[in-house]
Amino acid sequence: MKKTLLAIAAAAALSLTVSGCSDSSASSLRYNATLDQASQAEKAAVLQTLQELVNIETGTNDAIGIPQMGNYLEARLQALGANVVRHKAEAGVVGDNIVGTFQGSGTKSLLLMAHMDTVYSRGILATAPFKVEGDKAYGAGIADAKGGIAVILHSLGLLKAQNFSKFKTITVMFNTDEEKGSFGSRDLIQQLAASHDYVLSYEPSGLEEGFGTATSGIAYVQAVVHGKASHAGVAPEAGINALTEASALVLRTQDVQDKSKERGFNWTTMTAGGSATNIIPDKAVVNADVRYGKNEDLELMKGMLDKAAATPHVHGATIDINLTRGRPAFNATDDGVKLIQKAITIYADVGGKSEMYTTRGGGGSDAAYAALSGKPVIEGLGLPGANYHSNLAEYVMTEPIARRLYLSAQLISDLGQGM
Repeated sequence: MKKTLLAIAAAAALSLTVSGCSDSSASSLRYNATLDQASQAEKAAVLQTLQELVNIETGTNDAIGIPQMGNYLEARLQALGANVVRHKAEAGVVGDNIVGTFQGSGTKSLLLMAHMDTVYSRGILATAPFKVEGDKAYGAGIADAKGGIAVILHSLGLLKAQNFSKFKTITVMFNTDEEKGSFGSRDLIQQLAASHDYVLSYEPSGLEEGFGTATSGIAYVQAVVHGKASHAGVAPEAGINALTEASALVLRTQDVQDKSKERGFNWTTMTAGGSATNIIPDKAVVNADVRYGKNEDLELMKGMLDKAAATPHVHGATIDINLTRGRPAFNATDDGVKLIQKAITIYADVGGKSEMYTTRGGGGSDAAYAALSGKPVIEGLGLPGANYHSNLAEYVMTEPIARRLYLSAQLISDLGQGM
């Protein structure tokens, strides 16, 4: 009976390999024991890489650390056999976006992404050095997203050691400015995503080790209110109070936010241009944070603001509405959901427990830019971690390192072969 079951399983695995079946449930039949063992043996090397990455301070636009990191990553990719091209960041952003390309003999092209910048200012190493305590490795930016960089580099190293070449193209992109909206790299991300079959993004997974299907779009609104200055005590009626109009604008735009439709809109700062307490202010500026779940809703929200601005409460006041687009919303396609399901199944082969989360996250990621291509995108392939973007000690869990490497490498292997 045992031999019969083994024969059936072997025949099924062969059939799946020959047919190129993409059913995620089949991945458990392709468990790679050699890769699993190699991933476990790689943990110490990953920790060494994490230390090297953390020790280069890479706050966005850091004129010292960002170029230094670019040189480091270029050398690491070249050592793996990549042809590396440096793309100068746009929009005045410091540094070069590093793009490494590998050519193989397979059928599918993959784009792997992670960002080199962090939210921390220069000098953070003095208070947040790299250290390993128990099952946690600490350091500024170690989760977001230097852990993802390490997973990419070592996953590719493991595949190289197995002489894996059954892919058409693997492109790795490390960008400089994700933490500031990727204005210097978003065009490049979209161009690369459009020319590949799959996009794998290596932001941290969170301690739950899951994968999300949606993130929020982000935009920023600034309303500039113009009035007329006058003496507040002697002739207030001769003035046009810009501060009063700004306050009225805030009140009459409360309906722009609609959580039931995944539209978030919150006025956050206000500054008045008055020069003294006895002068009617002739200018006021209010700023708002905008979040949205559907990309088409941004224009709808802008239209609501323009309509409110066209009917001022204070006679004679005028209002300019300026909208700056940040990241678009990310919504996984059906093929993107299948990609997540495949990852979850592969992860289970090495004891990893993971889920797919459909609740929309309030933050954004470069996956959203890549998803504009319509290609399947998976986010969260980095190391599980916590405390990023906070004043607490950022860390990654060290125990999952081996299985995260296995997941990444096996996913690249499967997708490269069209499986």
